[in-house]
Amino acid sequence: MTLMRNLSGFSAAVLALAGSATIAMAADYNWKMQSNLNPGEPGYIAAEDFAANVEKMSGGRIEIEMFPGGALFPLADGLESVSLGIADMAVLTGGYFAGKMGPIANLETGVPGSLRTPLERYTFFYEEGFIDLVREAFETQGVFYVAPQLSSSWDIMSKEPITSAADFEGLKIRTFGLEAEWFSSLGASPVFMGGSEIYTALATGALDAARWSSPAGNYKSSYHEVAKYYLANSPMPVPNNFFAMNLDVWNGLPDDLKAIIEDAAKLSSFKYLSLTALNDAAALAAMKEAGVEVTTIPDAEWTEMEAKAKDLWMAYAEQDELTAQAVQMLQDYMAKLGR
Repeated sequence: MTLMRNLSGFSAAVLALAGSATIAMAADYNWKMQSNLNPGEPGYIAAEDFAANVEKMSGGRIEIEMFPGGALFPLADGLESVSLGIADMAVLTGGYFAGKMGPIANLETGVPGSLRTPLERYTFFYEEGFIDLVREAFETQGVFYVAPQLSSSWDIMSKEPITSAADFEGLKIRTFGLEAEWFSSLGASPVFMGGSEIYTALATGALDAARWSSPAGNYKSSYHEVAKYYLANSPMPVPNNFFAMNLDVWNGLPDDLKAIIEDAAKLSSFKYLSLTALNDAAALAAMKEAGVEVTTIPDAEWTEMEAKAKDLWMAYAEQDELTAQAVQMLQDYMAKLGR
């Protein structure tokens, strides 16, 4: 009996040591990932959640070190930086790269005058097949398109009230992609800059307005201190960033880890959306308490504005074959939705 107890104790000790050894073992993959956002913003927290889930779901085989926007490379250099391995992964914004890739990059991020809910956007990617088109496009840049990181609305805050299309005339507004074309058609002067520059630009008058995030993200960035008007009409009601990975790194992974990464990326979208759902109302209330006024463009006028935006992205079909496929896919899906 004593021998059995000793053997039992020995077995337990061996198992304990084995467990400790497993925990202490180095991960098979150690990656660096830069977000396009700043710590504390909902999208950044959701990207941290992605990294934690990948480590947990892979049993510690993958570890990801997170970096905020600009820490490893300038946001506008995201494609080159990931393809060259400066970062193994990144959360990027497709529309930033339209100058390099063409309008397919704007369609990837989302375009005004199209889809209206995150579920519609999710279905467009995963059920209608849009993700296959954008993967084909981004592979030409040496980047594997893992998944969209679906977001809540990207809204406009301004230093003067915006209550009509006429108020865009001469407006210096931070934006990019199709929106830049759209706002230009309304007489605005689009300006592109990273999120870390927006506060100072609004404070100094270099910008009159900025389109950045939903109330939670805008409040976290303190834009309410320097821009006292919040436009209720959202130009980008269902946009997304995306998880990018170095193409060689992706191709070198076993299938089980690829599946884990894709699943964790999908979970990140829901984390992002849930965080904003929980915090947007409170953030908007706090901004109102701080003196922010919510303004609205009348529905009929906003519908006319969105129709102009739709004309712009429909014209993308003339650019190249892949973009034409994407535009047709979006039109077909909207027809299914009765729009």
